[in-house]
Amino acid sequence: MGKKKGFTLIELMVVIAIIAVLAAVVAPQVFRQVAKGRAASVESFYNSVKTAATGYFSDTSVWPVSCTQITCNTNAGVNGGFVQPATGNPNWDGPYIDRWPGANANPFAGNYQWTNAAAGACFGAAAGERFITITNVAQLADRQRIDIAIDGGTTSGTAGKVRYGSGCFGGANVGIVVSRDGAIN
Repeated sequence: MGKKKGFTLIELMVVIAIIAVLAAVVAPQVFRQVAKGRAASVESFYNSVKTAATGYFSDTSVWPVSCTQITCNTNAGVNGGFVQPATGNPNWDGPYIDRWPGANANPFAGNYQWTNAAAGACFGAAAGERFITITNVAQLADRQRIDIAIDGGTTSGTAGKVRYGSGCFGGANVGIVVSRDGAIN
């Protein structure tokens, strides 16, 4: 009787153990990089909106009106919007952003919203403020990564440009100020 070719049970167990150890080491790194990528995506969108809103204000002397993932692409009117031209302001020189992301299009399967509050209290008392809201950021670690990316190291959620966890941005929402009439506290 000849010798059968193949792997022994011990050899298979060793290979499986090596694969398990590699997976245990690599998987957390992969998930961490994915989470960093989400925060970087939010930061990139924030910078685009900040540039668009500032350009809009520079041209028209007013800030874009508040809008949601549904209305940001269609807002028009006297002063126009980010995408649609103004009907009564000849200084509108957009579009200022190619297209506002649609429903569930942020990296957390939520929405981006733009708010232009005449007198707001989300980033300080009694002053106008303009900000984006990122919805559906359920994990505190993700909110903190966004905070670190934009505020450069602080993760309080109640100070700086990024807010979450209370007040205007409770639950899974994150707010990032673009412009404010007065100091940010």
